[in-house]
Amino acid sequence: MTAPSWVLDTNVVVSGLLVAHGFSGRLLDAVIGGALRITYDDRIEAEYREVLSRPRFTISPTRLEPFLDLLRIQNSVTTSPWKGHLSPDPDDQPFLEVALHATDQILVTGNAKHFPASCRGTIKVLTPREAWSRLVGQS
Repeated sequence: MTAPSWVLDTNVVVSGLLVAHGFSGRLLDAVIGGALRITYDDRIEAEYREVLSRPRFTISPTRLEPFLDLLRIQNSVTTSPWKGHLSPDPDDQPFLEVALHATDQILVTGNAKHFPASCRGTIKVLTPREAWSRLVGQS
């Protein structure tokens, strides 16, 4: 069975790298173990790199670099412009566009309010807890 590929909002990756035992951390463990793949594009990768490198997060290079290296074997895509209602925050729009290319069209975020139902189209927006439950339920 092929591992599902979902979009992980930057806040999920930050949380996962900072708190390994939380649901976001478990999702990153699933990525490392091959049970889940990350779908992303160049805009999301650039945001990951910029945000994860911020000194205020104090993510150690020994955790950050392996995660960034892991992206190379994930699901990199090229997207088309979103055809539905736009997200209230233009910085969130790439996550919806990329989620259209994820196997289950799932976007995992800690800030679901940034992706109101009116702008999601067919994208399912899950919290890290909901995503973890769905992932282990597929096993």
